[in-house]
Amino acid sequence: MRPLRARRPAEGSAAAGPRVLIPLLVLAAAVAQGFGRFGYALLLPAVDADLVHSYAVAGLIGTLNLTAYLAGTLVVSLTAERLAPATSVRVGLLLTTAGLTVLALAPSVPGLVAGMVLAGFGGALIWVPAPGIAGAAVPVARRGLAIGITGSGVGVGVVASSALTALVHAVAGPGAWRPVWAVEAVLAALVALAALRWLRPPVTPVAGRVRVSALRAVPGWVGSMLSYGGYGLAIAVYMTFLVAAYQDDAGFGAGHASAVFALVGVAVTAGGVLVGRWSDSVGRRAAMTWTYVAMTGAILLVPVGAEPWAVLSAVVFGLALSGAPAVLAAHLADTLDPRRFAAAFGAVTLVFGLAQLVGPQLGGWIADRTGSFTVAFLVAAGASLAAALASATLPRRAAARPVPADPRAD
Repeated sequence: MRPLRARRPAEGSAAAGPRVLIPLLVLAAAVAQGFGRFGYALLLPAVDADLVHSYAVAGLIGTLNLTAYLAGTLVVSLTAERLAPATSVRVGLLLTTAGLTVLALAPSVPGLVAGMVLAGFGGALIWVPAPGIAGAAVPVARRGLAIGITGSGVGVGVVASSALTALVHAVAGPGAWRPVWAVEAVLAALVALAALRWLRPPVTPVAGRVRVSALRAVPGWVGSMLSYGGYGLAIAVYMTFLVAAYQDDAGFGAGHASAVFALVGVAVTAGGVLVGRWSDSVGRRAAMTWTYVAMTGAILLVPVGAEPWAVLSAVVFGLALSGAPAVLAAHLADTLDPRRFAAAFGAVTLVFGLAQLVGPQLGGWIADRTGSFTVAFLVAAGASLAAALASATLPRRAAARPVPADPRAD
């Protein structure tokens, strides 16, 4: 693998190269997603037993986290003209650190709500502009790889959060949850300090006004948006009901089902890198379309309910889970400067987030009516296949944008 090469910054600029920017963005993505969003699922049983005492309320708290994330996504899109992408990441890291601190100290349910809202909102401010910063820091031939590496931070965060939770439970017992968020808050603070000091991306041009409608400048923007919506619905069903489907429908033991789920997280760390780099070679349309086809196949393997198909499903789905958004982000970055990228990626992320809100309720309703999860996973497979068909409408290659210097970029 050749090293990432930075574009030449403007004269007198203190811009950092990709060897500094990309690791910082990986850590920022880990904080945003692994700590601020997905870590709650690992601690939910302990939090419920100690403080909430209602899975309905605990689920509502998780929904509020996602709602705050969507609100943050909208704010990034609407303020992209005034708020530099790197500044958004720095502010998001500070807010997420504050949210994790509040969660560690929360004396009651309102405290948990406040912490989850802060963490969700801050996570959007980090994640939405991050791929655009990574894509602008390298030549177009390496853009998919750079964005894929950045996206691998999501898997890194999930794995780190899982390992930290297991360690704390081994030391302090399965009911311990405050130390996990406390340690994550410290780690998030360190990443925030590093970003304040070193997150200085190369300057890039901003020609004219920056609006959410910047998405319409991207070739095949309708297909991009629809594919991300189908992707959101597919992963909402898969990730929410995978363990339950294997335990209730296939008769897997709890440990077996959890181990299969863990494989998804491991594969996520590699998917963005592998698929993103592949898209640099074969083009965004082909990579995105075939990634969704592979995801469809992985989902259809779940109702089989047997090995080795369960392991194969988890690995393929995990690779696609991080690979698809990496290619989509690279497709947007091929056309848009980082500010317009933030506005456009925020717009498609809103569609993705709305599908995420619908998916669990729809899958649960279907499972209740049919008595199994088979039909729910067939619906998820249909959504993934629809995403593949939408991706097939993208152009073969998007023209790369020029990269002259502009002092407003950061």
